[in-house]
Amino acid sequence: MKSAILASIVASTAAFAPSSQTSSRSVTSISESKADLESLAQKANPTVKFYDPLSLADQNFWDRGNEATIGWLRQSEIKHGRIAMFAFVGYITQSNFVFPWPQTLAGDAHPSIDLSPEAQWDAIPEAAKWQIFGVIAMLELWDECGGGGTVPHYTNGRKPGQYPPFQLFRDNVHFVLGKSSVLYTHIHIIYTYYF
Repeated sequence: MKSAILASIVASTAAFAPSSQTSSRSVTSISESKADLESLAQKANPTVKFYDPLSLADQNFWDRGNEATIGWLRQSEIKHGRIAMFAFVGYITQSNFVFPWPQTLAGDAHPSIDLSPEAQWDAIPEAAKWQIFGVIAMLELWDECGGGGTVPHYTNGRKPGQYPPFQLFRDNVHFVLGKSSVLYTHIHIIYTYYF
């Protein structure tokens, strides 16, 4: 009887194994040159056209070539624009709204809206600040790794502004959590009925 239960534990965890099928999607390489930027600038703003006062489009950062440099600059411009918009919304939100639930497990309230946003930042615990920086660092790392290799690096032809999907991360987390929950359930059943 115990060997039958053990066999069912081993067999049931196979149901949570990731699929071995590979996707057949094609990867489009986007190469950018100064001519491409000039053409894009003409379409985006016919009045200003191409404007590069620092001649960054002619540079070669890290000896990786001009196309990699342009890819890095475009990704950087889009990412920092998004961060500026996110910061603006956060600044306005925290100036006018306080969440109704406690900020910490100890029950501390969020800083009052009577404080300026800078003073609110100073009033939150150090651990909360490190959590914010930790999440930002993990998102940056995920971007730099191309989502675990699901998309190319932005200096190697990824579409500017495209963030890697979390599909690989999600599948692996579900796989690990699924296996552990099934194993826990079977161990609990065995312990409950036989010990």
